[in-house]
Amino acid sequence: MIADWRKQILSVVLIVLMVTSAGPARSAGWELVFSDEFNGDKLDRTKWATRYIYNNETMDHFNDEKQRYRDNHVVSGGVLSLTAKKNEAADTFDSAMIRSHQTFYYGYYEARVFLPNARGSWPAFWLEADYDIDGKFWHPPEIDIFEYVINGAEDKPNMLHSNAMSQDKWTPQSYTYVNSSFVLKFQDMVSKEDLNKDWHIAGFVWAPDRISFFWDGRLVYTRMYQWLRKDGQLGPPAHVDLNFAVGGAGWAGRHGIDDAAFPQTFRVDYIRVCQFTSSERGGRKCGPSEVTPDPNDFGYTAALNDMPKPTFLNVTKVVPDKKPNAGVLSLSTTDPLKIEVPIKIPDDYPTNRALQVYVFDETTGAMVASAKKPLQQVSRKEGEDGASVMEFALPAVPREGNYFLGSKLTAEVAGEVGPKEVPVACDTTVIQPKKARSCRLLSLHVRH
Repeated sequence: MIADWRKQILSVVLIVLMVTSAGPARSAGWELVFSDEFNGDKLDRTKWATRYIYNNETMDHFNDEKQRYRDNHVVSGGVLSLTAKKNEAADTFDSAMIRSHQTFYYGYYEARVFLPNARGSWPAFWLEADYDIDGKFWHPPEIDIFEYVINGAEDKPNMLHSNAMSQDKWTPQSYTYVNSSFVLKFQDMVSKEDLNKDWHIAGFVWAPDRISFFWDGRLVYTRMYQWLRKDGQLGPPAHVDLNFAVGGAGWAGRHGIDDAAFPQTFRVDYIRVCQFTSSERGGRKCGPSEVTPDPNDFGYTAALNDMPKPTFLNVTKVVPDKKPNAGVLSLSTTDPLKIEVPIKIPDDYPTNRALQVYVFDETTGAMVASAKKPLQQVSRKEGEDGASVMEFALPAVPREGNYFLGSKLTAEVAGEVGPKEVPVACDTTVIQPKKARSCRLLSLHVRH
C-alpha cells in the first residue's frame, strides 16, 4: 500500500492536473498495461486461456447454456474470430472464449468488435473476479461491460446490456449520468440501428468509486460502484473475458435458438487495457485509440493496480558445475538435484504458505519427484535483488527424457478442504503466462 504522505502528494498532483489548462506537456493519464491486436496467426497462450477459471480452469459453460467452449477460435488478418457452430451429435454448440491470465484493479478497457446475428446468440465482454490472495473465488463482484443477447422477443439486435454486480444492488440513484439511449429499468442500451451490421468500439472505465460505459466513444452512463465481495471487503483483482455463449432458457434461449442461422462468429479486432497514472508514463490516449475518454474527466486515484503476488525468478543452480542455457539444463540420470529457488515476496505477504518444487514429465505431465518447505523466514536465505532463496534436494531423474522443473505456493485456508494453490507471478526464461498458480522454472533434458 502507498504510504500516507505519498497519497497526499498524489492527491495534490491530481488536483493540479484537473484545474490547470491543457498544455503541451502531460504527466498524468492512461498507461497501456495490456493489449492484444491479434496480428499473428494463432492465439497468444501467454496472454489467454480458453476456458473459465472454475473447475481447475476447465469450465466450458455456465448453467443451462447450450455452448461448450472448445479451442474453436481463429486468429487471421488481425482479427480474433470466436465461432459457434451446431454439434448435432450432442445437441450443443461448439463455441469459443478467451480469458486473460493477467489481472487488474481498475482502468480503462476497450475492444473493437463485430457482433453476431442469430436468435440464441449471447456474446459478452466482461470483468470477472480472479483468485484472491489465498487462492479462493468470490462472486460477486462482476462487471458486464456488455452482453449482446438476441432472443427474438424481449432482446433484439439493436439492444445491448451493460451492468455490474457487487455487494449492494444497483439503484437508479446510483447513476450520475444516463444517455437517452440507456433504459435504466433493464440496464439496456437501445439503438436506432441493429448493432451487428458494422464494427463498434466498446469502452469502459472502472474506477474505485464509479464505472462508465462508452459505445463508439459516446458516454452511455456513469454509475457509482465499488468492487466488493459479499462480506463488504474489496474483491480479488479481475481478469478479462470475451466469450460467445449460445442459448440458456432464462435469457438468450428463452424463445429457442435459430439453429439454421449458425455457424455465427463474434469477431474481435483488439483488446486494450490502460490504467491511470500520475507519472510521466501517462498519456491522453489508451494506446492508439481515438475514442479514449479524457483522463482529466475519468482519471482516478488508486493505491492498487493489481494484487501483489510472489514472483519466481530464474533458477541457475540445480546441479553443481552445470549451468542452464536459455532456460534449458542438460543433465544425466545420475545427477542428484540441489536446487536454489529465488522468489521475490511482497511486503506483508502471508507466511502461512508452503513452497513446493517438483519435476514432471513434459509429455505425460506425470510428477517424478517433489519436495515442500514452509515459507517462513527461517527456511530461506537472502539472494540478489531483494529475492529470497529456498534450497531443495531432489533425487536424480532415473529415466531419459524431457522434463520441467516447476514450483508453486499453497495455503491452508480456514473452511477449505485441502491446501489451495495461490496466485504467483513467473519471471523466468521459460515462456509461460506471467500470472499463474505454478511456474515452470527450467526445462530439463535428461540423458545417460
